[in-house]
Amino acid sequence: MSLNQAAKLVTGMSSDVIKNRAAGTLIYTTGGLLILFVWLLFGDFAIAMRERAAVPSVMELLRQYHASATTMSILVVAFPAMIGLFLVPIVSFKSDRFRSKRGRRIPFLIIPTPIAAVSMVGLGFSPWLGTQLHQMLTAVSPGLDFCVLTFFCLFWTAFECTAVLTLAMFTALINDVVPTGLLGRFYGCFRSISLGAGIIFNYWIFKLTETHLLEIFLSIGLFFGLAFTLMCLMVKEGEYPEPEHVRAPVAQGFLSSVKEYFSECFSDHYYWWAFAAIAIGTLAPSPFNTFYQWYAGSLGMPKETLGKLLAYSYATSIGLAYFIGWLVDRYNALRVATAALLLYMTVMLSGFFIIHDINTFSVFFVLHVVISGAYFTSAASLPMMLFPRLRFSQFASAAGMVTGLSTLGLSVTQGPMLDFSGNNYQLTLLASGMFAAVAVLLNFVLMRRVNPESRSLPIGCHEAVSV
Repeated sequence: MSLNQAAKLVTGMSSDVIKNRAAGTLIYTTGGLLILFVWLLFGDFAIAMRERAAVPSVMELLRQYHASATTMSILVVAFPAMIGLFLVPIVSFKSDRFRSKRGRRIPFLIIPTPIAAVSMVGLGFSPWLGTQLHQMLTAVSPGLDFCVLTFFCLFWTAFECTAVLTLAMFTALINDVVPTGLLGRFYGCFRSISLGAGIIFNYWIFKLTETHLLEIFLSIGLFFGLAFTLMCLMVKEGEYPEPEHVRAPVAQGFLSSVKEYFSECFSDHYYWWAFAAIAIGTLAPSPFNTFYQWYAGSLGMPKETLGKLLAYSYATSIGLAYFIGWLVDRYNALRVATAALLLYMTVMLSGFFIIHDINTFSVFFVLHVVISGAYFTSAASLPMMLFPRLRFSQFASAAGMVTGLSTLGLSVTQGPMLDFSGNNYQLTLLASGMFAAVAVLLNFVLMRRVNPESRSLPIGCHEAVSV
């Protein structure tokens, strides 16, 4: 008896309904799906609050203790990317092959969660700890700023290691427990939750970062630790087939695992196209995103006005998120993401020629936020479509590796190029538009190579059919 036949016998659901209710060996009723969505969205809200609070609060702490711009760039931008490049592939490879009573993802989520919470609380106590160390060392102290930043780096390293793992494993968990036919709408809800967390933080909490850093780090850290742990305990994974073969002996395990990882992820040209499409699509909004505050300032736009435009854009994106998710479930993520990129390319290249004052900037800024947000909403489930389910985390980490290297390359070139141009910020629109154009071309290539049902095929086996 097939899984669908058994499910129909037990639940009374039709085969069409089952198709949208099954994720691996998990088959949900309507109530079960609702409970799953509630807990996963609750976990996503905890992550969103952590992410929305961490960077602005960290930037304020670094500013108060006189960290240089180079130090800020290395710690906040380059350092997390480097951690992701090395740590995520290792854990992802292990996770895909891990089996336990709690599943293969939950153990890798529940263990780092308290470490992330404690390290975030530690960030809040860095000024106090640094002050105590400075007073203890007296004459031989390297200075208050140095002492505070030493503790900051210690806790920031622990925080980022656990943060990148949490994000990677949470995405893998979603891939395993959410039915494929509902991923688009699910990520539409995710997008709304993330934007809502951004509005909450920026409207009520951001203004307190100058005077209440300890309270912010403490409250967000404790909330994340408790909320995300509860989510891990309430979400259940299904059953997975045993790994294809027994791992190599311990003495040879690491090298053989590295060889297997790169052989599986990079030997098939299909995956090269998929990795490139994801990386370039992710990079497309980055040039304008990085410098829009400076661009607005050069035109004389007050920060209050820019903040309101951002809030309006977020509100619009929330209204569109579920509809975009529905389109993804109806037409597939690759088609909808490509349409969003085409629209984004048109807007950014047009803005390169049109923007000349605050009014025109305002229009294109809102369009940038809304349309790039539409792309990220539609592309959120793209890896689930492109990569095999049983090795999803491994292939997603390889895509992240390519994206991380591309981000590092862009981060070290766009600044000097902008300096060379005399801070001509219109070039950021041109760069974003050109990246979007390249991503569109890569997506069209993928459309002729990917099979919408390829998740069920063995690794490397993708029928070349049009989608």
